[in-house]
Amino acid sequence: MDVNISMFVNYYYIVFAIISFPLNFLLIYLIWAKSPASFSMYRIISAGESVALLPYGPLRMAPLEVSFIVYNVYNLFLCTTTLSILLSMYYRYSLICHGKCEDLKLIRNFGLSWIIPIGMLIAIIIPPYDFHTVIRNTEKSYPNYKLLETYGEFGGFRSTSVLIYIINTTILMGIPYLIPILILIWRRQIFKQINEVQTHLSERTKKSSLDLVRALTMQAMIPMICLIPNVVYFVVAQRVHIDFEIAEFIPFPTCVIPCLIDPILTIFYVAPYRNFITRRQRSIAIALTVSVAPSSTRTF
Repeated sequence: MDVNISMFVNYYYIVFAIISFPLNFLLIYLIWAKSPASFSMYRIISAGESVALLPYGPLRMAPLEVSFIVYNVYNLFLCTTTLSILLSMYYRYSLICHGKCEDLKLIRNFGLSWIIPIGMLIAIIIPPYDFHTVIRNTEKSYPNYKLLETYGEFGGFRSTSVLIYIINTTILMGIPYLIPILILIWRRQIFKQINEVQTHLSERTKKSSLDLVRALTMQAMIPMICLIPNVVYFVVAQRVHIDFEIAEFIPFPTCVIPCLIDPILTIFYVAPYRNFITRRQRSIAIALTVSVAPSSTRTF
């Protein structure tokens, strides 16, 4: 069972990388060149008092401290990515509902979107680490897994009752649930402002603004939906000891799903990006038609 699941996860990441990397590079190019002027793998086991991180892939050859830090850096980027969606919606809300976005408030919000995750990272990764206690607690809770024989020594969090761990986990798991609430409130006000107040706007301008708001709303909802299985498993595993191997592999594959969906949503809803892709598709279709047509009319 363990081998089959790990193989599935490895294949999942290969397919994910093949699709996701080109999409994200395309989005970066579009943001850089086509924007208008105004515009690792882990398995996580909760062992009651401790949380063990069992790395797959290249990280298995890295020191335990490196794997532990990489995991926390990964969490930092998840946190800042989610906060960046909130920042984008706030900017759109300020422009549409107040006619401007003050530089000072924007700088303040941008700073907070980095200060909070970096503070979480520093608080967690400050040594010393007590990985021996993590191993002992995990081996005691899951003797049938024979983790030391399979992985060798592994790292993780010594105690889930430490204040810093509780605060960090609450922030990390709470942000994807709190941010959609704020975004839905701003979304309602933006829609009301455009449809009831700014009636002088052209239909094209209205559609462009509303489409972007819809995209930001969906981008905020996806991390929350993807995180639900992780939160449920984490809460249940802290209270009831269960051997549920699939749930131990779920957190990372589900958390990276937004990296695949976000560029698709952005390209589809942002008009300049969508128009560029549409024009490219048409030019390729015309080129193929021109190159194929002569051969189809030949007579022998």
